[in-house]
Amino acid sequence: MVNYYLMHKNMRCGEIAYDETTGRITKYKDYHTGASPFWGTADISKIKKWWEIRAVPASRHMMQDLIKKQGLLNAGAYLAKNLALSMTDTYWICPENMILNYDDVKFINFAVYNSGRIPYHNATSYDPNASLGGQMEKYWDLSGSHPVLVKESYKYFGQQAVNEVFATFIHEKQDAGIPYVPYFAVKTEDNGILCKCSSFTNEHAELISAYEMVESVKQKSNVSSYDTFIQACVSYGMDPDAIQTFMDYQTLTDFIISNEDEHLLNFGVLRNPDTMELIGPAPIFDSGNSMFFSDMKKIPDTRIQILERKITGFYKSEEQMLKKVRDKHIVRTDLLPSPYETFAFYAEAGLPEWKASIIGQNYATKVEMLNEFQHGKSISLYREKEKEKKINYAKQMDKPAFIMMCGLPHSDNTGKAKSIIESLSGYTEIKPEQLCSVDEVYKNAGRFLNRKKALAEACPIPVIGKTCVYISFETIRKEVMEHQVPKNDDFISLVADVRIRTALLSGIRVVFHAMDPDKHMREKYIELAETSGAGEKTLYIMGNPVDSDYFDSISVLLGNNRPDTSEGWDNIVKDILF
Repeated sequence: MVNYYLMHKNMRCGEIAYDETTGRITKYKDYHTGASPFWGTADISKIKKWWEIRAVPASRHMMQDLIKKQGLLNAGAYLAKNLALSMTDTYWICPENMILNYDDVKFINFAVYNSGRIPYHNATSYDPNASLGGQMEKYWDLSGSHPVLVKESYKYFGQQAVNEVFATFIHEKQDAGIPYVPYFAVKTEDNGILCKCSSFTNEHAELISAYEMVESVKQKSNVSSYDTFIQACVSYGMDPDAIQTFMDYQTLTDFIISNEDEHLLNFGVLRNPDTMELIGPAPIFDSGNSMFFSDMKKIPDTRIQILERKITGFYKSEEQMLKKVRDKHIVRTDLLPSPYETFAFYAEAGLPEWKASIIGQNYATKVEMLNEFQHGKSISLYREKEKEKKINYAKQMDKPAFIMMCGLPHSDNTGKAKSIIESLSGYTEIKPEQLCSVDEVYKNAGRFLNRKKALAEACPIPVIGKTCVYISFETIRKEVMEHQVPKNDDFISLVADVRIRTALLSGIRVVFHAMDPDKHMREKYIELAETSGAGEKTLYIMGNPVDSDYFDSISVLLGNNRPDTSEGWDNIVKDILF
């Protein structure tokens, strides 16, 4: 067990006991100076969480060497998580029996190591999720006059790095007076993309995450975390309109780019560590997990699919986040990049054209939805699903029905067909030869009766109003006898197939008399109907009412292949008696 002082610059905030074996904090005693994490409200549970998410900037060896260069001894036994230093704030821990100043150990001192490249997170952290941030490898480049954060992106065509630059492009065009971190990108020789940005924190400005803000106050059960964050900012001295305007802008721009990673460590406020006064909202940063970066689909998302995406943040959905927006017009849609500009942006960055196209199309949908939102329409997954149901129902109603009748010999199929057609109020019946002649079918099919070619040549015919047609093998058989075409069953069947397809493509309701209820035939005509645009598909199984063995005959004929809706039928009517 090793004891440390928790420091904020050179002020002691409290005492920490650290177990080097388990890598865990075991005790914390706060000095109640008001300088400890969580705005002076830190207790043992909060400090444990703070420790888990702490960034670790350097290796143990580098920290040992740094302290030795300052003329200090016996550092090795006390270097828990490299003194818990971070680039984003001025907290650290000091071994209890050592005299160290913040200037001795501050993050920028690491510039003399590894050509100034210091990992953003380090494997010495006991939290396995902290190493390298998961999605993109990150490091601080301290070699210049100002610290620069570098993110390496190789997965998903390097899109996460490109997304950072695209977000910058949006903020530049908006010029809304909202702070943001500008990123730029550089291609690597090994087909990766680096995006870079200057640090927005320093010794005089530190980041306090939204998570820490929320946890620093007592949250009421009837107040959301979102509202608690706003209230906390105000209670610590921030102008309520300023923080609300910032959140409105961030929420809407995150919606536009479909940012999935809005967790409470990814935004917050800036504080002066010397005066402990809030400076204002931290600039918008870390927008890499956006613009559908991990999707490899080659078709754009529907509105429903877009709204079904889960996000990490105050809420799990974009729909819920949008409900918190007060100023819907803080983002100007006329200043947003166009869908074509977006496509061109990602194509220029080196993404495959198909991927850039999908990004552009999905982005166009988001802009359309934002326009609707700004004009008073609510963005609702439920409403989108209900709208899709109505559209699908309307489409289904517009599709022509396909009715197939089959049964035992001597069944009165013609009589049944006549009764079905007579029941179609408002429909006009046409003759089947008006769809296409037997000569046309033979010409298109050729000497070898190429069914695939004949069906491919089928074209819709013009019709006026609601139209239906009765097609049967019996009438086709009589028809072919008068033409110089094959007289066999194969050709008769082909003529029926082509006429069925022509009728359905033309929006004509089809009543078709097949020979028998054989499973192979049922499957053949279900496929033909569906590929030809049929809507409702009904199967009639009929028998001869004067046959005393009628029911036994039906059972024998159907065998184990009794029709059911799994074949694709919407309705099956069996044992019809006349």
